[in-house]
Amino acid sequence: LSGASILFLGRPGVGKTTAIREVSRALADDLAKRVVIVDTSNEIGGDGDIPHAGIGCARRIQVPKPSEQHSVMIEAVENHT
Repeated sequence: LSGASILFLGRPGVGKTTAIREVSRALADDLAKRVVIVDTSNEIGGDGDIPHAGIGCARRIQVPKPSEQHSVMIEAVENHT
């Protein structure tokens, strides 16, 4: 991977979340990359104590409130890289 960004854009129900989960899983499991999912809506990594199986070994950080997303993203970079 070259470090470039990827934007997933599409109507509801076309598979964006599934694609993000699969890319995260592939990077973490197949390529042994360090992947951290900062999940504001808990839609990608799951909403509970057990992460969604689709993200594999990727780490997830749940964001308690949208106003805290900035600090949670900083935490992810500082503590998980």
